[in-house]
Amino acid sequence: MILLSFASNQLSAQNNQSLSVKEHILSNGLTVWLNEDHSQPKVFGAVVVKAGAKDSPNTGIAHYFEHIMFKGTDKIGTIDYQKEKVILDAIALKYDELAGTEEDKKRQQIQKEINELSVQASEYVIPNEFNRLISQYGGTQLNAGTSYDYTVYMNTFSPEYMVQWAELNSERLINPVFRMFQSELETVYEEKNMYHDFIGRDAMDKFMERYFQPHPYAYSILGSTENLKNPRLSEMQKFFEEYYVASNMGLILSGDFDSEKVLPILEATFSRIRAGEAPVKEEQIELPPFTGEEEFLVKFSIPIINGVGFAFRGVPANHPDQIPLNIVMGLLNNSNGTGYLDKLMVNRKLMAAMTVNENLNEAGVLAVIGIPKLVFQTRAKAKELIWQEINRIKNGDFTDEMFNSLKLEQKRKYVSRLEEINSRAEAMVTMFSQGKSWEEYVKEIDHINALTKEDVMAIAQKYFTDNYLYVTKTTGKYKKDNLPKPNFQPIIPKHPEAVSEYAKELEKIPVKEVTPRFLDLRNDAHRITLSPLATLYATVNPVNDIFTLDISYGVGKVEQPELIQLAAYLPFLGTETLSFDDFRGKLQSLGSTLSFVVDENRFAIKISGFDAKFDETLSLVADFMQEVKADDKKKKQLVDEEKVLRKAFYKSTDQLGTVLSEMVRYGEKSSYLNKLSLSDIKNLKGEDLLNTFQEIQKVACEFYYCGTLQDEEVAKKITNHIPIDRITIPSASPVYRPVKTYQEPTVFLYHMPDAGQSIVYSFVAGDPVEDASSRHISRLFSGYFGGDMSSLMFQEIREYRSYAYRTQGFYKLPVVQHKDKPGEFVTVLSTQADKTLDAMEVLDSLIRKMPVKAERLPAVKQSIINRVSTSYPTFRKIPEKVALYLNEGYAADPNIGLLEDVSGMQIEDILRFYQQHVQDRPVIYMIVGNAKKIDQKQLARFGKIVKVNKNEIYK
Repeated sequence: MILLSFASNQLSAQNNQSLSVKEHILSNGLTVWLNEDHSQPKVFGAVVVKAGAKDSPNTGIAHYFEHIMFKGTDKIGTIDYQKEKVILDAIALKYDELAGTEEDKKRQQIQKEINELSVQASEYVIPNEFNRLISQYGGTQLNAGTSYDYTVYMNTFSPEYMVQWAELNSERLINPVFRMFQSELETVYEEKNMYHDFIGRDAMDKFMERYFQPHPYAYSILGSTENLKNPRLSEMQKFFEEYYVASNMGLILSGDFDSEKVLPILEATFSRIRAGEAPVKEEQIELPPFTGEEEFLVKFSIPIINGVGFAFRGVPANHPDQIPLNIVMGLLNNSNGTGYLDKLMVNRKLMAAMTVNENLNEAGVLAVIGIPKLVFQTRAKAKELIWQEINRIKNGDFTDEMFNSLKLEQKRKYVSRLEEINSRAEAMVTMFSQGKSWEEYVKEIDHINALTKEDVMAIAQKYFTDNYLYVTKTTGKYKKDNLPKPNFQPIIPKHPEAVSEYAKELEKIPVKEVTPRFLDLRNDAHRITLSPLATLYATVNPVNDIFTLDISYGVGKVEQPELIQLAAYLPFLGTETLSFDDFRGKLQSLGSTLSFVVDENRFAIKISGFDAKFDETLSLVADFMQEVKADDKKKKQLVDEEKVLRKAFYKSTDQLGTVLSEMVRYGEKSSYLNKLSLSDIKNLKGEDLLNTFQEIQKVACEFYYCGTLQDEEVAKKITNHIPIDRITIPSASPVYRPVKTYQEPTVFLYHMPDAGQSIVYSFVAGDPVEDASSRHISRLFSGYFGGDMSSLMFQEIREYRSYAYRTQGFYKLPVVQHKDKPGEFVTVLSTQADKTLDAMEVLDSLIRKMPVKAERLPAVKQSIINRVSTSYPTFRKIPEKVALYLNEGYAADPNIGLLEDVSGMQIEDILRFYQQHVQDRPVIYMIVGNAKKIDQKQLARFGKIVKVNKNEIYK
């Protein structure tokens, strides 16, 4: 109980500093939440509109409108709005006419007329001007999202641009304009098609439809295909007028600013938004209770797995039962693997089991999902096992120690979520959208404290009843309703680099010169040498008493592929003296967690908990590291999971695209060809894996600590518990994988008949880029070609022609330690199958003859400056970042040199880099998609076609 009180006290201490949120109501009724935090030189800004998909059910209007909000206004994105408006009004009328027309030929004629009008209107458009202005004035990570309950528009930005950010983000909400709508409509189709290819997405949509009927949550956020084909701009305008009013909106700011100075700026800008009240629903739709066990069957494309689900009626956000339900779910599933469902997996009684507890504004989803073992286990047996565990909670069959440790875990998660700007701001967005005050949210920890065991039993009995939706799985797939490629002209604006009068006025606002904040490699993290091959990097946690300690060994899956299985195996084990239950139970009682992560070059043991229990936690983990005990029965879980992963792998266009790209670029060094085969994994003994674990503990390592303890004390405790003298093997990381070279253009094609979209990669093998200046130019080139929404790829492929939803292009350099090795130019896009050749045609032209537009250079430079200015790491990431830079040989933050170089670069530098490393080299394409929908003769224009089968790309 001491720890429970301790956690609450620490939240109170944090609350006096970075947790303070000031609420203000502007003169037009718009709510402002201000949260000052000077730990990083950035601000997270968001505008939240309490209107989402449920307010325009099945139409997709809320999501459409999110896209339109990037197209500008009557002032932004146009050279002459009065002339443009005449044409836009005509287009709106045509869309209303289209929606009321069913006859195909007539519809085609109307769409042709819309296209002709759209081409005319494009003569006045300045594409992406809003995005460019956000970047020009310090913005990064510009994004938006539509949920069932709300829409949010957000980005981070440098504090010195507060006036410009407020001006731009308020202006976009005053009179947004539906320009370039035909192109954006196609982009939304691309997005919908992309989601259709995601494994399980269609099954989830079907479940949501059944679970939430007759509530609007039953409908997809993107809307039905039929409604997408028939958008009414008049209905979208009505949606905007009804819901985008001040009293229905919130402004969230978290970061490095002074609230007293900011408020007048916000009043002068955001108070211009229309005052008014959003429509009030006459009556909220209540979901009917389930009657007994109601059966529902979903189709899922992976054949070897079975599945059962129990969906109960949950609770909406702000419901008083939400917090105790979280504890109930923790008793079933938790981060330490001690929940009753977790133990079914650990003890090989089920292959997998998990819980769902989602709380939307008007209803919630409460579910338990189980996957029977692959061989012989029936759904009925899995169902019986799951109900046994649920009933244990209902009957109070859990210890006080477990109950209290779960309360502690809930509080640790809660406090951790609030400790840095981005995650705290995201919590603020969620709370505001749910109508909850920040003060109420901060006090929720007191509600956790007050819970009793009897409360939790009562909640389990209340919600886990005999009335539920019983969901079972059959192998199959739902018909995809992909829309065919439209037959209209690309809408290419005539003035892509023009500047609006609004933008010219914005330039007159003075900006205070601010020096970016860089890492001090000597002082921001304390470096202590524990041994010749072991180093501690430590920094102070300034907000709470939660520590993190990462033990990072310099060996990864490139050198030892079996580390993937090791990281998956260790969480199932105990030690020679402590069973799994005892070991994980002790860890949980301390409020601590333990996990294992592997990447290409590192194997990490990640520990977190409260500093008051640091010594006990480290002692327990150190014992595990030395005395972990093999259990071959639990190793079988790895085999089953690998079988499922490999079946799922061949159903995912995204994963197949990544794997095909790796094979083409790295050959046998592909991490997917280098990994263990299924038979290798079957033949692995638990002892073999644990021997590997002991061996990697001899490899050079780094300790990254963040907490409140003194550095010397941490170093002493580490050396007391962990045998540092065993660390005797130097690290070979980071490992360089040579890039393959090709003598002629080639197209590697993987046929995936079920794919609605094609994933298209390209790559060009480059030369070494050794000097720092040229490496910095590569950053500039990447931003110019395919780095963001102002890049060539985004504008030419997505914005003008709607040939893809996702586009990206970048020059990939080896790490500094391997700067003498060649780099590679890589692009990727996803496009509807019948647009594959069109998208490739445009991409190929950009690669082979890159347009040179000097007027774009300032925006690309500013984008790099913005990223540097807002990238100072969170306090927990500082130790690892400092270590990375020092290991790469830097004496100072490399961003200092990057900004110095970029400031003097010209478009000629980008062109020269392109000519040296990309132009006139063989372009290699890699495509995953339905080959039957791609004309093979036309495809051969891009190079020799090599058809690839699954055994060639994945071991």
